[in-house]
Amino acid sequence: MVDKAEKKLQDEAIESTSEKRKLRKLEDDEEYDYITTPPDGGYGWVVLIACFMINLIVDGFLYAFGAISKDLIRAYNCQEWAVSLVISLACGFYLLSAPVASALCNKWGCRPVGIIGSIIASLAVASSVFSPNIYIMWLLFGFIGGIGMGLIYLPSIIMVGYYFEDKRAIATGIVTAGTGIGSITFGPLSRVLFNSFGWKYGLLIFAAILLLCVICAALMVPLKPIKKRRILQPTEINDDNVFAPTTTSPLLDQTIDSKVAIAQTSVHQSNPNIHEEVAEELIRKRKGSIISTKSRQSIKLDDAARPLYKEDVLYQGDPRDLPEYQSQPDIPTYIQETTKVPEAKDKSPMKAFWDVFLSMTNINVLNDKKMIIICLANICSMIGYYAPYQYIVKFAELERSISEKNAVYLLSYIGFANTFTRFASGWITKIPYMSPLLVNNIGIVVAGIATLLTPFCLTYIHLIIYCIIWGGFIAFHVSLSPVIVCEIVGLERYSSALGLTLMFRGITSLSAPPVMGAIRDITGSFNIPFMISGISFLASALMHFYLMWIQYQEKKSKKNIESVKSQKALEV
Repeated sequence: MVDKAEKKLQDEAIESTSEKRKLRKLEDDEEYDYITTPPDGGYGWVVLIACFMINLIVDGFLYAFGAISKDLIRAYNCQEWAVSLVISLACGFYLLSAPVASALCNKWGCRPVGIIGSIIASLAVASSVFSPNIYIMWLLFGFIGGIGMGLIYLPSIIMVGYYFEDKRAIATGIVTAGTGIGSITFGPLSRVLFNSFGWKYGLLIFAAILLLCVICAALMVPLKPIKKRRILQPTEINDDNVFAPTTTSPLLDQTIDSKVAIAQTSVHQSNPNIHEEVAEELIRKRKGSIISTKSRQSIKLDDAARPLYKEDVLYQGDPRDLPEYQSQPDIPTYIQETTKVPEAKDKSPMKAFWDVFLSMTNINVLNDKKMIIICLANICSMIGYYAPYQYIVKFAELERSISEKNAVYLLSYIGFANTFTRFASGWITKIPYMSPLLVNNIGIVVAGIATLLTPFCLTYIHLIIYCIIWGGFIAFHVSLSPVIVCEIVGLERYSSALGLTLMFRGITSLSAPPVMGAIRDITGSFNIPFMISGISFLASALMHFYLMWIQYQEKKSKKNIESVKSQKALEV
């Protein structure tokens, strides 16, 4: 009996120990987050080349459409507006699909979404060759093809932010340069293919080139999450571990002060350019969180692998310029603090999809007056954005009697200038007083004036000069728009603001090109479409300058308030 009793006690002790271990493991898991740390190199360069090729193929193909649209006009015996609607549908749904594409990438990953998008785009373009009329071409090439290309393009942008942090500015410059190089190569290539094989076989070859994006998407391997102890927040203090108000503990104060000193040293070592105000704010946060034992809801393993939960994954600027980056001691902590998984009362298998989709279509961002100005300014800029790509070749051939062989190279000149400026834009914004918004405004103004003067370009040399000026300066607007949006609304609302901006751009892209084409049909000239485009650029620039004035007034008001506070403090 004694042996049985001892054995029973031993079993209970083992069971109790096992339960304690499980509880301890559960508590330990609650103190950790899973995060994905970008390698900033290594296999990331392979992914970067794949994303570069996607931008080259997709954007190069779309921007070269102006060089081949006249073949469709002859084939379907239709007017300019009808053919313009083909590419406007493609470009419009290419942009409008951004929220859906982002949500799909968050749910199933960039690799399968990119592969499926490549197949859809390739099949849509290939099947459009057999369209009996222009209306079916709208559906296949425009609507379905545009969505497919959007499903290819978005993963390429996401993967840059997923694999690169410190080197993201360089990586983004390389990837977006694919757009310029695509413009350089695809314009002349399209004419060679169409002249040699006819427009149908030429489009089939382009469809095969689009299918190559399957290989690029297959290289988008997701990162493996790692485990990292959570930073404890001062708002989540456990009462059981906090000293009572009447209790004093010099040892605790000394420990906190020593940890704060270590924190200050680590901050400046990891970020030598950090602002003093940001460092002090970080130290205050840490000092208040030393005695905490629990923090926010942990980031689970499955959620860590979902790229769109990372707030800056779509940010195309230099993350080191962000206050959120500067306020953290290292990259893993920054990633941990900017990875936000929305809580949900009811579990849903599609939660990861709806989290991102609803965020990127959140119209509440428009409650900010500055965000409304950004959206209106982007509508104006997109009214004129596609006119040079679509009409400059035909303008040169039909209205300036320039040979087809020479005219098609005008797209290449745009591409050359565009590529150079995309690389240079990041460096230019580092110059004192040259903020991203100011550089953007200068670019739109110059591009607008140049486009407004296009009817006065009478020779081939004049058109080359116009293409170089326009291609170079409009690139400032395209490359710096995401940075400006983030500066205006902050990183936390960046995905919502970017999603709305892309949607407004997409809606404008659907309507502007066919309207411009109809104007050309009525007037028999491309002069008025180019002049309207120039005016729209200048209108966009005025709105962006108004945005600068608002920012200046806000800074001035803030400085005055701080001055009054400091005077009151001195009086006290």
